[in-house]
Amino acid sequence: MARMPLEGYRVIDMTEVWAGPMAASILGDLGAEVIRLQAADRAMVRGQGFAGGAAAAGLRLAGPPDAPRPWDRGPTDHIANRNKLGISLNVAKPKGKELFYRLVGLSDAFLIGFSAGTAARMQIDYQTLVRFKPDLVMLTFAGWGEKGPYQGYATLGSGPDAWTGHHYLRGYPGLDPTSTGPSYHADSVGALTIAFALMAALRHRDRTGEGRFMDLSMAEILLTHMPRPLIDWAMNNRLAEPAGNVDPETAPNGCYPCKDEDSWAVIVVGTDQHWQGLKKALGSPDWAAAREEIDAHLRAWTARRTHVEVMHALQAEGVPAGPVYRTDETFADPHLAAREYYRWVLHPVTGQYKRPGPLFGLPKTPVQFRRHTNLLGEHNKEVFCGLLGLSEDQYEELLATRVIANGDS
Repeated sequence: MARMPLEGYRVIDMTEVWAGPMAASILGDLGAEVIRLQAADRAMVRGQGFAGGAAAAGLRLAGPPDAPRPWDRGPTDHIANRNKLGISLNVAKPKGKELFYRLVGLSDAFLIGFSAGTAARMQIDYQTLVRFKPDLVMLTFAGWGEKGPYQGYATLGSGPDAWTGHHYLRGYPGLDPTSTGPSYHADSVGALTIAFALMAALRHRDRTGEGRFMDLSMAEILLTHMPRPLIDWAMNNRLAEPAGNVDPETAPNGCYPCKDEDSWAVIVVGTDQHWQGLKKALGSPDWAAAREEIDAHLRAWTARRTHVEVMHALQAEGVPAGPVYRTDETFADPHLAAREYYRWVLHPVTGQYKRPGPLFGLPKTPVQFRRHTNLLGEHNKEVFCGLLGLSEDQYEELLATRVIANGDS
C-alpha cells in the first residue's frame, strides 16, 4: 500500500474540546503521528464534575463515578480524538517543560488552543520553541487571535458564535436569543481551517526550509462564513434579522411536521421546476399564491406522511426535500450504510461501538481508525521511554512527582 499523505510528520496537539482536537485528528487520519498532550487536571472534554479519588488526582469524570476510568468515557473526547498517541505531561513543572522542549525538537508542528498570551506566559511560545526546532510550524487559534484589544479574553465556540452575530441570525423571528440552542459552527469550520493551514505551512517548510507561526482567530474564521449579512449591511445599510427555517427569497421553504410524533421534513422550492414538481407530487392542487396559505396546505399534506415518505415523494419529482433525523435514525440510513460512514471501533474502556467515519476517502491509501481514542496518558511510556529515551527509573520518578499521569495514580 502507498504511503499516507502525511506519513513521516509528527504533530504535537495541545488543544481541547472540538476545533483543535478534530483538526489534529484529520492530520492523524492522513498519516501524521499526532501526539496529544494533556495535563490531568485540564482534560476538559473527558467528562464533567469530580468524584472520589479522581478528584484528588484532578481528573474530570464522565459517566457513573463507579465506572472504570470514567475520565476516558466522554463522548466529545472520543469523537474528536482518533488516530493519536496520548500523553499526560505537566508542562508547568520544570522537568515537564524540559521534556516538552525535547519533544518539540523531534516534531514538525505544534498546535495549541489556549487563550491569547498563555503560551508566552508558559514559555512555550513560538519565539521560545524555535530555539529547539528552528523550522517549527506552530499554529494558535485563540477566540480573537493573539493580538488586539481582546487579547486577554478567554472563550470557546460560544463566544465567537455570539460576537459575530451568528447566534442571533440562526434564531427564530419574534423570539429573543435566549431561545436559540447551542450549535458551535465556529468549531466545525475552525477544525477544517486549522488542518488546511497546518498542511499548507508544512508544504511551505518542505519547499523552503522555513518554519512558520500562524495566528488564527476563531471569530474571524466564523465571519468568513457569514458574507451575505455582512456585505448587505456594508453596502446597503440593511440589517439581517433571524429567519428561522424560512428563506425570504424562496417559497415554500421550511421544516414541516410529519405523521409520527416530533417528526419533520425539510422542503425547499427554489425554482419553477421545483414548484411544478411539488404540485405534481401533491396531485396538482388549486392553491392560493400567498406563502402562508401554501404553507398551511403543505403542512396538512406532510402531516399525513412520515418524513421519509415525504422525502421520497418529493425527490421523485425533483423537489429538494429530506427528513429531519434523530440521532438513531442516521445509523440506519441506507446511504450512510452503503458508504460505510459509521465504523466499528474497539476501545479498551467503553468496548465496541460505532462512530462517524473520516471526512474523505483515499482509494489507494484508505483512511482507517488506526488508533482508538487514547486513554489518559496511555502512551506515556512509548513517548518518554521510546521516543525520548528515558530509563525505567526516570519514568517512575516522573510518575512519582506527578510530572506525568496515567489516571491510575
